[in-house]
Amino acid sequence: MRENEALIRRWFNEVWNDKRESTIDELLGDNCVHRGLGGTEPIEIRGLEQFKGFFRAFIDAFPDIEVTVEDVVLDGDRLAARCTVRGTHTGGGLGVGASGRRVEFTGLGMCTIKDGRLVEVWNEFDFLKMYDQLGLVSLRLG
Repeated sequence: MRENEALIRRWFNEVWNDKRESTIDELLGDNCVHRGLGGTEPIEIRGLEQFKGFFRAFIDAFPDIEVTVEDVVLDGDRLAARCTVRGTHTGGGLGVGASGRRVEFTGLGMCTIKDGRLVEVWNEFDFLKMYDQLGLVSLRLG
């Protein structure tokens, strides 16, 4: 079971922090489904190539992205990883011009692992907070 924790930590360290796209091929199942990613209308991302497109766009928007795994909870072939994401918006990968603003938001990924690969991921990241920090929406009342 600890190998699943090592896998998810490797995922965030190598894929996101080190920007090692080749690790996606190693750790994602060929037909992996990611849910809860995207804009105001979360989309399903299916398979390696669709995920790589999302990955490239996010890395373009935040080339200095850093994801810190704060906590991992394990239950057999399932796990939940609570994370903090930090970065500077210096690219246009989100479909809007670079703002130069720093973001920090939190999130949770619930993952199913089979044969040492992620096969299903439910994401609950606070993208609304990220968009607020970028000045694209306002969360302030009054």
